[in-house]
Amino acid sequence: MYDVIVKIIWTLLAVILVLIQTHAQSVSEDECATGVHAIIARGQGGGDDLNVLSTLSDLILKQIPGSTTLGLPYDHGNVLTDWDKLHTVHDGAVLMQQFVQEYSESCPQTKIVVVGYSMGAVLMMDSLCGTSEVGFFFVAPLSPSYNSIIIAAIAYGDITYIPGMPWNVGNCTLGIGSYCDYGDDQCCSPYPEDGNLAHHGYVSKYNQDVVDFIKHRLAMIGR
Repeated sequence: MYDVIVKIIWTLLAVILVLIQTHAQSVSEDECATGVHAIIARGQGGGDDLNVLSTLSDLILKQIPGSTTLGLPYDHGNVLTDWDKLHTVHDGAVLMQQFVQEYSESCPQTKIVVVGYSMGAVLMMDSLCGTSEVGFFFVAPLSPSYNSIIIAAIAYGDITYIPGMPWNVGNCTLGIGSYCDYGDDQCCSPYPEDGNLAHHGYVSKYNQDVVDFIKHRLAMIGR
């Protein structure tokens, strides 16, 4: 009987947490960003919801006045098996969609930027385009009505990276920038055998490029 009560309590707590997260992007009108609002999905691992992407968050806040940023509170720390990853990517993609929808309902004039790194890049891309990867749990694409609201999508080290896509950095015209460097074991090549340094180098190499890209997109689309 005690075990049953404990399970019921944990279930109720989980439901409450989901409800809190689902509505976390409903803000009052005076809290709406006048620059951009960036929703940022870090890679897997423990710690806070921004982790190494806090440096990108800081640059956005510093260089694009009136902006706000938020680390997506998906379950990045509880990923022990491949099965866990499938669930986490699915749930994180759905959560990002909810955050976009909630925020745009509260602040219809604010432009949104979405960012993902590593596993966060996979769920970010799935949240926009829907699931195309074989073996992943299905997520429907975000409605095209958000195309004019989300002005930029940035992926660092996306494991589902495909060479030659029009959004890959170097020939991007679609408002999406997907960064993948040679030597990144997740998206390109396991060589050189240097501890996957390329996968951990995007932040120091490309953050300023990303902020400049966001500023360019904001100027093109209009505030």
